[in-house]
Amino acid sequence: MAKRIQGKHIKHSANTKPFTETQASSVFLIKSTTPYVSSLKRITNALDKFNKTKSNIKKYQNEQFKNVKYITVKGMSKTILKVLSLGIHFQEKNYKVDILTGSVEVLDEFIPGQSSKDKEGEADSSSDEDDDDDDDDDRIYKKRMVSSIELRIWIKRT
Repeated sequence: MAKRIQGKHIKHSANTKPFTETQASSVFLIKSTTPYVSSLKRITNALDKFNKTKSNIKKYQNEQFKNVKYITVKGMSKTILKVLSLGIHFQEKNYKVDILTGSVEVLDEFIPGQSSKDKEGEADSSSDEDDDDDDDDDRIYKKRMVSSIELRIWIKRT
């Protein structure tokens, strides 16, 4: 088993690219802190905007948004159960739902704990600007694989 690193653990997001305007309105990332009901409402509102008969917003009927065939809901590790619950809800509402599973590589950052020797020296040299550069050298980066799930909720264009 791998040696455990003592110190502060900083988790980084798996997303590396910013979303386009179309993706921002059709892709939802669910975190463990995201409330179930608010994510349900956000996805329902997005589905209503893309629906021709219910939508009063012409923006969602232009060529750019007509190419969107489904709403994507993504989650990792702890949120898999919440994302699956959302998928079941929309299946019961007669939407076609595809479920894709996989793994995502994420980067974890560790800042090792300071020893008592470092803490004593810190009081004397706290005004030095060189300490900030030294902190970057002490950081440890590790990659790990995390299970992920993606829902595709198909838009009903009637």
